[in-house]
Amino acid sequence: MKKIKYIVIFFLCGFATLSLFSSCEIQESFEYDYAEDNSKLNMSAWTYIQGKDSLSLLKQAILQCKDEALYERKEKATFILPTNQAFTAYLKENKYDNMAAIPVPILKDILRYHIVKAVVNFSDPALAPSNKPIAYTTEKGQIMYLSHTSTYVGLINEGTNNQWQIRTSNLVPNNGVIHVVDHIVFLSEKTK
Repeated sequence: MKKIKYIVIFFLCGFATLSLFSSCEIQESFEYDYAEDNSKLNMSAWTYIQGKDSLSLLKQAILQCKDEALYERKEKATFILPTNQAFTAYLKENKYDNMAAIPVPILKDILRYHIVKAVVNFSDPALAPSNKPIAYTTEKGQIMYLSHTSTYVGLINEGTNNQWQIRTSNLVPNNGVIHVVDHIVFLSEKTK
């Protein structure tokens, strides 16, 4: 009976010690250590697009229009990248059978509207105080309004008839900023 008692005590003590040490963490300082910014991509927007399966239809559109240079350029810009989901919905809504069926001039207009001629990073302290939509010129020559919610979720064309939420924002390629959306966006001004 004594042997069983010592075995039980030994296991209980071992279990308590193991629980104590596995749940403890040594804190070396009382300051928060920030992680490195993992949004810096160290590549061009075009290289990023080529490496993402979720952007394969965008890649196809760019190749179809021979517009790779727009995404490889050295001049910094904001690239709004529509996902495959966005292009699939666009094909269905406009009754196109596939990407090749979309006329090249229409695709060029879509691509150029999705590139803003300025760097818009929602974590920029200069943009923090304002949640109001700011007008930016696109490569197509039209205006795109960019803003963010109080939780820094990016919005496209807020305050117009149609607005879209950015799914992934503030990715930083070598040539600007990338925001990923699940929609083909356009400007639809409110009518009075």
